[in-house]
Amino acid sequence: MPLTFRHFRNFDPPALTRLWNARALAPGVACALRVHEFDAHAWGGVNFDARGLIVAELDGQVVGFVHAGFGPDYPIPALRPFELSHEVGAIVQLVVRPDLAETNLASELIQRGERYLRARGARVIYAGSLFPLNPFYWGVAGGSEGSGVTTQERAFARALAELGYEPVSTAILLEADLDRPEPRDPRAAVIRRQARVDFVDDSAPADWWEGVALGDFQVMRALLVSKSTGAIIGSAETWDMGWFSRRDDRARVGLIKLEVVPSERRKGHGRFLVAEMFRRLRENQIQIVAAQTASTNLPALGLYASLGFEPIDQSTLYRLPAEKLDRTIPGEP
Repeated sequence: MPLTFRHFRNFDPPALTRLWNARALAPGVACALRVHEFDAHAWGGVNFDARGLIVAELDGQVVGFVHAGFGPDYPIPALRPFELSHEVGAIVQLVVRPDLAETNLASELIQRGERYLRARGARVIYAGSLFPLNPFYWGVAGGSEGSGVTTQERAFARALAELGYEPVSTAILLEADLDRPEPRDPRAAVIRRQARVDFVDDSAPADWWEGVALGDFQVMRALLVSKSTGAIIGSAETWDMGWFSRRDDRARVGLIKLEVVPSERRKGHGRFLVAEMFRRLRENQIQIVAAQTASTNLPALGLYASLGFEPIDQSTLYRLPAEKLDRTIPGEP
């Protein structure tokens, strides 16, 4: 029986979850997911369109799927809730059965994802999930934020290269082991006299897009506040990455949205803030902190290295060249 392709149906989640869990364990992917867990972050959101999830079947068995979708315009808080931009789309996720990884199945699925995006109005197509083109899978794939196609997703990356996609950016995925001794910071004593760190243990989402992605995870927000003026110097958040911890049974959170106001940068405030967060996390029995940043962001990489973070993987965001946008799928009109 030849391969057949169709859109998502309501009875697909168990088969798609089994296919997901059959993948090799990778640092940036949650494993051993239950159906309801995967459902919540893959196709359970209000922005899900069944036409954008294309399933491949062989002999009546689900053997692969591709998921394409859209993100919002920016800045998100200025938009109406659930308002998406259809000019730019993304091939967000692709999974094929391991024994079919060397076939052309991945390429065929990606091209069907492209066709869906074009039909909805996309004139620019990316591959890989990177904010704000992260409509699905944040919380189950891509590490702490979602950043593209990781080195472990070989079938996905190979198919993109065969189809002419070009890499446009690379992110480094990092982890810090909180069981190791804390690196000494000579500026910490001075900063501690000038500023305090306030924690919000169950912080509300910053906007509706973050609420869709992380609404069912506990988020902790930390604010570095000037003691003399009360002004916020910097901030950061962590979210519970418990599902990613199943591969090594070590409690894990993701560090996101680390920011220091421009006038206070390069003074040690970012390092101090994260170090204080580490102490709070250790008190809560967290063992691993995951983070990521662009490979070109040397200051951020230096900061993370000073805090004991080490690279564990990297991911790449791809873009389809404009001249290939309107190609047709072989064998179809």
